[in-house]
Amino acid sequence: GVALGSGGTQLRKGPAYTDRALYLKVLPENKWGERHVQIVNTLGIDGISTTDPSLAVEQLDTYQHDVKNGYIRAMAKSDDTAQRVHASDVTYKERICKLDSNVSRCNADTRGADCNRSEGKVLILATVHDTFAKPLKTRTFWVSFSTLQQALDFRSQVCLNNPTDVPMSVEYMDRDAFDVIDRSGRALANLILLVGMESPIIKTLWNVKVYIETSLNMPLFCDTMLHMVSPWMPAILPTPMQHVGGQMDHHVSVTVGEYVDPKTNEGGTLDRFLGRMETFAKSQQDGQVVIHECKSSREAARLTAFRFVAAPAFKTWCVGENLQGTSVDYALPKNGGAAPIIPKDNTPAQAQPVKRMRYSHFGCNVVHEDLAYDLNVNVHDAKLAFKKIVEHQSGGKLPAEHGHGTEYHAPPETQKRWKRMDPLNIMNPGVGGLSTHYKYQDENDKP
Repeated sequence: GVALGSGGTQLRKGPAYTDRALYLKVLPENKWGERHVQIVNTLGIDGISTTDPSLAVEQLDTYQHDVKNGYIRAMAKSDDTAQRVHASDVTYKERICKLDSNVSRCNADTRGADCNRSEGKVLILATVHDTFAKPLKTRTFWVSFSTLQQALDFRSQVCLNNPTDVPMSVEYMDRDAFDVIDRSGRALANLILLVGMESPIIKTLWNVKVYIETSLNMPLFCDTMLHMVSPWMPAILPTPMQHVGGQMDHHVSVTVGEYVDPKTNEGGTLDRFLGRMETFAKSQQDGQVVIHECKSSREAARLTAFRFVAAPAFKTWCVGENLQGTSVDYALPKNGGAAPIIPKDNTPAQAQPVKRMRYSHFGCNVVHEDLAYDLNVNVHDAKLAFKKIVEHQSGGKLPAEHGHGTEYHAPPETQKRWKRMDPLNIMNPGVGGLSTHYKYQDENDKP
């Protein structure tokens, strides 16, 4: 469905959200036992039929065909009904700046039309989304801190001071994340810098890697080679950032834009941010906060590549160091951010990780944590124990971005919403802890 995966690196836009969609949903059986599918059209596009849903599908297919083949078509416009529904999360910036005990976003959210966070319970054919003004100019900074609390204070006092001045993105990583990426992510990051993230070369090499790991039954070969060659590759980050990364334990990459408020026609978002950042830096002890600005788009690209390869670098590092790893994404309360504490009680379920690689979408407090363990640890049990710590001790919610699948049990209100969307349990049965049986029957209730 229209999920929440974009709310991290797109802080001003917020998560993917829309109430304007064309989708199919399964209806309850009628009195004759017949099953029907309903076409729901809330697109709000002028010229796309709202009285005959099947015609709307045909009209969209024709429009898409014409655009794809380069025919000249008039730009589609919203109709009058579109003014009553939203095509983006319009209150997101206000919510993330309110630093309370709630999380900014998670996939158990029940807001909005059925197309939002449906996790396969409806079949989406088309959606409409708001566009956003580009900034007049941007500046990117790498800010390093001696303590996590300083980084959290920077987030609240500088980045989330008010909804109008919210930065474009605020990304965090700890020392373990820096070390792992620098040790095992150089090869991939330098390739991305050379050919670009969208290059077909990246896709081809990735397919080759998958072929070697699966078809040739050599699952560790590629990551072993990458781990070996990465130290011989150039450092990903610019020299000043690379240097401070090895000295300090907490780092934030922040990109700020200059925007004009459409209501007041006034700008100043960038200058106000810079003023708050300068004031914050002066309030700290010397050497406790270090700020480096990217001097060019190339330097900013190097910063982006460093963050982009975090997840594959972790896998490569685990293989190269003969460890096993697991990954968890979770949302922490907006007024929190401290790392969940794993008790040192020496039980199998509370095994201590060799490394805890924490990197997060700092503005919305959604964390990706990769935990590396010795080979004798039951990683499944350790992961389950860690998830309980996140929920019960840190007040977090899981999953934040990546969907419930069959691993996570959704809260009762979320399960109830999915059952209403798909009363026969035909679409994606078993998601989020729901029954896999027809009409959600338990095994004992089956005829």
